[in-house]
Amino acid sequence: MPQSSSRALAEKLPEMSDFDGNYKYLKKLLQDLKVENSDSLKKELFGDTDPTKPFNKKEMKQLFKCLRKIEHHYEELSTPPIPNELEKSIRRRAKKDWLPWELEAIQKIDVWREEFETKKDRARNLLESTLEKVRRGEKIS
Repeated sequence: MPQSSSRALAEKLPEMSDFDGNYKYLKKLLQDLKVENSDSLKKELFGDTDPTKPFNKKEMKQLFKCLRKIEHHYEELSTPPIPNELEKSIRRRAKKDWLPWELEAIQKIDVWREEFETKKDRARNLLESTLEKVRRGEKIS
Protein backbone atom coordinates (compact mmCIF):
# COMPACT_ATOMS: atom_id res chain seq x y z
CA MET A 1 0.00 0.00 0.00
CA PRO A 2 1.40 3.43 -0.86
CA GLN A 3 2.84 5.49 1.93
CA SER A 4 0.16 8.22 1.97
CA SER A 5 -2.74 5.76 2.03
CA SER A 6 -1.16 3.88 4.93
CA ARG A 7 -0.68 7.24 6.64
CA ALA A 8 -4.41 7.95 6.24
CA LEU A 9 -5.24 4.47 7.49
CA ALA A 10 -3.04 5.01 10.54
CA GLU A 11 -5.21 7.94 11.61
CA LYS A 12 -7.89 7.27 14.17
CA LEU A 13 -11.06 6.03 12.49
CA PRO A 14 -14.13 8.13 13.23
CA GLU A 15 -17.11 6.59 14.95
CA MET A 16 -19.39 4.58 12.68
CA SER A 17 -22.32 6.95 13.24
CA ASP A 18 -20.26 10.07 12.43
CA PHE A 19 -21.10 10.63 8.76
CA ASP A 20 -19.02 13.80 8.36
CA GLY A 21 -16.00 12.20 9.96
CA ASN A 22 -16.31 9.08 7.81
CA TYR A 23 -16.78 11.20 4.69
CA LYS A 24 -13.67 13.31 5.44
CA TYR A 25 -11.62 10.21 6.26
CA LEU A 26 -12.66 8.42 3.06
CA LYS A 27 -12.11 11.56 0.98
CA LYS A 28 -8.59 11.97 2.39
CA LEU A 29 -7.82 8.32 1.77
CA LEU A 30 -8.99 8.53 -1.85
CA GLN A 31 -7.10 11.77 -2.45
CA ASP A 32 -3.93 10.25 -1.04
CA LEU A 33 -4.34 7.16 -3.22
CA LYS A 34 -4.93 9.30 -6.29
CA VAL A 35 -1.84 11.43 -5.65
CA GLU A 36 0.52 8.56 -4.90
CA ASN A 37 -0.41 5.92 -7.48
CA SER A 38 0.81 5.62 -11.04
CA ASP A 39 -1.02 7.12 -14.03
CA SER A 40 -2.35 3.76 -15.18
CA LEU A 41 -3.81 3.06 -11.75
CA LYS A 42 -5.31 6.55 -11.64
CA LYS A 43 -7.05 5.93 -14.93
CA GLU A 44 -8.27 2.53 -13.77
CA LEU A 45 -9.61 3.80 -10.44
CA PHE A 46 -10.65 7.35 -11.21
CA GLY A 47 -11.16 7.49 -14.96
CA ASP A 48 -9.35 9.81 -17.30
CA THR A 49 -6.91 12.06 -15.47
CA ASP A 50 -7.41 15.00 -17.85
CA PRO A 51 -10.56 16.88 -16.90
CA THR A 52 -12.59 18.38 -19.71
CA LYS A 53 -11.06 21.75 -20.38
CA PRO A 54 -13.39 24.74 -20.40
CA PHE A 55 -14.16 26.34 -23.75
CA ASN A 56 -12.04 29.29 -24.77
CA LYS A 57 -13.54 32.48 -26.23
CA LYS A 58 -13.18 31.34 -29.86
CA GLU A 59 -14.82 27.98 -29.14
CA MET A 60 -17.69 29.69 -27.32
CA LYS A 61 -18.29 32.00 -30.31
CA GLN A 62 -18.36 29.00 -32.65
CA LEU A 63 -20.74 27.18 -30.35
CA PHE A 64 -23.09 30.16 -30.04
CA LYS A 65 -23.07 30.65 -33.82
CA CYS A 66 -24.07 27.03 -34.31
CA LEU A 67 -26.75 27.26 -31.59
CA ARG A 68 -28.26 30.36 -33.23
CA LYS A 69 -28.32 28.52 -36.54
CA ILE A 70 -30.09 25.55 -34.96
CA GLU A 71 -32.52 27.85 -33.15
CA HIS A 72 -33.38 29.67 -36.38
CA HIS A 73 -34.00 26.41 -38.25
CA TYR A 74 -36.05 25.08 -35.36
CA GLU A 75 -38.29 28.16 -35.32
CA GLU A 76 -38.86 27.85 -39.07
CA LEU A 77 -39.62 24.16 -38.91
CA SER A 78 -41.77 24.22 -35.79
CA THR A 79 -44.48 26.42 -37.31
CA PRO A 80 -47.36 24.11 -38.29
CA PRO A 81 -48.92 24.49 -41.74
CA ILE A 82 -52.33 25.29 -40.21
CA PRO A 83 -53.17 27.00 -36.90
CA ASN A 84 -53.80 24.75 -33.87
CA GLU A 85 -57.31 26.15 -33.35
CA LEU A 86 -58.32 25.23 -36.90
CA GLU A 87 -56.92 21.72 -36.51
CA LYS A 88 -58.78 21.21 -33.23
CA SER A 89 -62.06 22.45 -34.66
CA ILE A 90 -61.75 20.09 -37.64
CA ARG A 91 -60.80 17.07 -35.53
CA ARG A 92 -63.75 17.62 -33.16
CA ARG A 93 -66.15 16.79 -35.94
CA ALA A 94 -66.71 13.34 -37.43
CA LYS A 95 -64.44 12.52 -40.40
CA LYS A 96 -67.43 11.97 -42.68
CA ASP A 97 -68.45 15.62 -42.17
CA TRP A 98 -65.09 17.07 -43.22
CA LEU A 99 -64.89 19.18 -46.34
CA PRO A 100 -62.24 18.23 -48.96
CA TRP A 101 -59.98 21.13 -47.99
CA GLU A 102 -60.24 20.13 -44.29
CA LEU A 103 -59.17 16.58 -45.11
CA GLU A 104 -56.23 17.97 -47.06
CA ALA A 105 -55.28 20.28 -44.16
CA ILE A 106 -55.33 17.39 -41.66
CA GLN A 107 -53.22 15.24 -43.99
CA LYS A 108 -50.71 18.10 -44.31
CA ILE A 109 -50.48 18.53 -40.53
CA ASP A 110 -49.96 14.78 -40.02
CA VAL A 111 -47.17 14.69 -42.62
CA TRP A 112 -45.66 17.84 -41.11
CA ARG A 113 -45.59 16.25 -37.62
CA GLU A 114 -43.75 13.15 -38.89
CA GLU A 115 -41.20 15.27 -40.76
CA PHE A 116 -40.82 17.56 -37.76
CA GLU A 117 -39.91 14.66 -35.48
CA THR A 118 -37.28 13.49 -37.98
CA LYS A 119 -35.84 16.99 -38.30
CA LYS A 120 -35.85 17.41 -34.52
CA ASP A 121 -33.78 14.24 -34.17
CA ARG A 122 -31.35 15.48 -36.83
CA ALA A 123 -31.01 18.83 -35.04
CA ARG A 124 -30.31 17.05 -31.75
CA ASN A 125 -27.63 14.94 -33.42
CA LEU A 126 -26.13 18.05 -35.02
CA LEU A 127 -25.96 19.75 -31.65
CA GLU A 128 -24.30 16.74 -30.02
CA SER A 129 -21.74 16.35 -32.82
CA THR A 130 -21.00 20.09 -32.76
CA LEU A 131 -20.41 20.04 -29.02
CA GLU A 132 -18.07 17.10 -29.47
CA LYS A 133 -16.16 18.92 -32.25
CA VAL A 134 -15.79 22.00 -30.06
CA ARG A 135 -14.49 19.87 -27.19
CA ARG A 136 -11.90 18.30 -29.51
CA GLY A 137 -10.93 21.74 -30.84
CA GLU A 138 -12.06 21.04 -34.41
CA LYS A 139 -13.39 23.72 -36.73
CA ILE A 140 -17.17 23.93 -37.00
CA SER A 141 -18.55 24.52 -40.46
